[in-house]
Amino acid sequence: MDKIFCGSGKVIDTKYGQLTKISFSQKDLDVLQSNMVNGWINLVVKEKKEKVEGKPTHYLEVDQYKPTPKEGLTNGSNENLPF
Repeated sequence: MDKIFCGSGKVIDTKYGQLTKISFSQKDLDVLQSNMVNGWINLVVKEKKEKVEGKPTHYLEVDQYKPTPKEGLTNGSNENLPF
């Protein structure tokens, strides 16, 4: 499965402490919209290994994890549990 990236972030120092500023372009918003499942999307904020002064220090990746149903259980029932 190919990774899907969108947006960028940068940690900035303020008088209130550090904040992470996240930015999205229109293309990023289109990527977010097209990857929504049931109206939701999960993102993972990751720190770049190589940082450049004045440039974003973080990037965002669409979390594509999809849980698989556990074998032996149907519709969340516990009819196959041993107790």
